[in-house]
Amino acid sequence: MKTIFDELKQEVKNWWVSLILGILYVAVALGLMFFPFNGYAALSILFSISMLVSGLLEIAFAISNRQRVSSWGWYLAGGVIDMILGLYLVTYPVLSMEVIPFIIAFWLMFRGFSSVGYAMDLKRYGTKEWGWYTAFGILAIVCSLIILWQPTVGAIYAVYMISFAFLIIGFFRIMLSFELKNLHKRSFRNS
Repeated sequence: MKTIFDELKQEVKNWWVSLILGILYVAVALGLMFFPFNGYAALSILFSISMLVSGLLEIAFAISNRQRVSSWGWYLAGGVIDMILGLYLVTYPVLSMEVIPFIIAFWLMFRGFSSVGYAMDLKRYGTKEWGWYTAFGILAIVCSLIILWQPTVGAIYAVYMISFAFLIIGFFRIMLSFELKNLHKRSFRNS
């Protein structure tokens, strides 16, 4: 099965979507770190909105690359999941405050495993920094397990753990966007 990296010899559009997602995640993380007391209530709103935006951007990425990437359906599925979760959380903010640690933990676990998968694809294409991408994915998985293990911890602890996890995923997405851009440039030079 071909991945997004297999199709770089053709044009991969919208590499910058990953950059926007990374900046969004880092911004949410910093907001949570600097305002921890208001953070848990704000977390529900910020997370809901970021999930919705993330889903919409990922759907746009998948659809715009459907002719070039054979596995575009997986990207579309991830975007639809993010969009549905985001819509649900925006609609029911009080309920989302009660279940948000579990939702975030499973979402982080999914994103962590997909990040490790992206890293393995990058390794196959000779990217020297693939280990960093793997480390970010593993850190996201570890954070998700900690959140699942201790969901009843204080709100401040949860806010800091979640903000740290958002920071990890944000840095991963930013690094991935520049790697996609570099691979895209190399494919044009070689053709």
